[in-house]
Amino acid sequence: MDGSTKRTPLYSQVRDYVLDQIRTGKWREGRRLPSENQLCKQFDVSRITIRSAMAKLVEEGIVYRVQGRGSYIGKYTGEKEPIRYASPPRESDGPLLIALIVPKLRGLLMTRLAEGVEAGLDSSRYRILMLTTDYSQSREDERLKEAIKAGAQGIIIYPSDGQTYNEGMLRLTLDRYPIVVIDRYLRGVETNCVCSDHYTGAYEATEHLLRLGHRRIAFVSPPCAGTTSLEERLEGYRQALNDYGVIFDKTRVLEQKDSEAIEAFLNEQSDLTALFAANEEIGLASIRAAEKGGRSVPGQLSVIFFDDYDHSSDARIPPTCVAQQGEQIGNEAAKRILSLIENPLQNRAMIRIPTKLIVRNSTLSISDLIEEHDFDNSPA
Repeated sequence: MDGSTKRTPLYSQVRDYVLDQIRTGKWREGRRLPSENQLCKQFDVSRITIRSAMAKLVEEGIVYRVQGRGSYIGKYTGEKEPIRYASPPRESDGPLLIALIVPKLRGLLMTRLAEGVEAGLDSSRYRILMLTTDYSQSREDERLKEAIKAGAQGIIIYPSDGQTYNEGMLRLTLDRYPIVVIDRYLRGVETNCVCSDHYTGAYEATEHLLRLGHRRIAFVSPPCAGTTSLEERLEGYRQALNDYGVIFDKTRVLEQKDSEAIEAFLNEQSDLTALFAANEEIGLASIRAAEKGGRSVPGQLSVIFFDDYDHSSDARIPPTCVAQQGEQIGNEAAKRILSLIENPLQNRAMIRIPTKLIVRNSTLSISDLIEEHDFDNSPA
């Protein structure tokens, strides 16, 4: 040997380049690496060299691979080297995971939803990994990362309300990871989505009140802006009024869910004869607020709301409601995620599931209302 310095192997040069991009902050956790072809051109090397470099990076936990989608930067610990997400299970005959991420596993809709997903996966190799977010976007982001680390092959998620999806969900969507969104979608972002027909459900709820003769009808909801499910319910309410010749009045719309705000609203709107609530929580709060203010339901105020709940027919006032078909939503979401796992590049789809109007005892004909209480229900 002549004692000269050994030449750095080409695959090590590629590895060092990737590490340098991470250490300088140019490439962050979850970033997809350039394709093999791009790296071949950049370093003027063969595909075998690039694959050797990628294999070394994966072995060291710097990079993780997602079959059919490419290589990604792992999570950086700030100490030695980045660590990767756990690899998907390799057993040829063992179960694989689909993550189901929901705000809470509570209430009729959520439990039926989970049952529908489970039924949809039953004949496959996939089983549910259940995670909850408590309606927090930061917790939602954590749960997405946990699902990936656990080796989930796909994710079904009921996102938190708001005008944006969290960054992790957007990245997964754009990178064609198999992900299906339930309940709502983000305008301008193509997403695989399975949701109720919120517009038609709200239209039918409002139409039910209109057919009973009501004209002074309020709409109470959490803030609607940015949450398409709520926006569509508001639009269904508005359109039904319009079709029945009732002028839409913004003062009859309350976008708050606080009990005190609902009480104050009902006190101010003393001439209301009916109220449509965007969800079960607000519907029940509205009934309590009305009765606290001395107005009986349905005798002095008819109330209808979105979502049913367990044993509602046995309630003191069995509610008229718009029921979402949670089991069917979950089943369709499961079918969609299995299809995406097989072919992640297929066109994205929006699947809408019809709602069901259930008439019970919380609504009353205006003729009975007027006869009993002598209200003037002429349009404002």
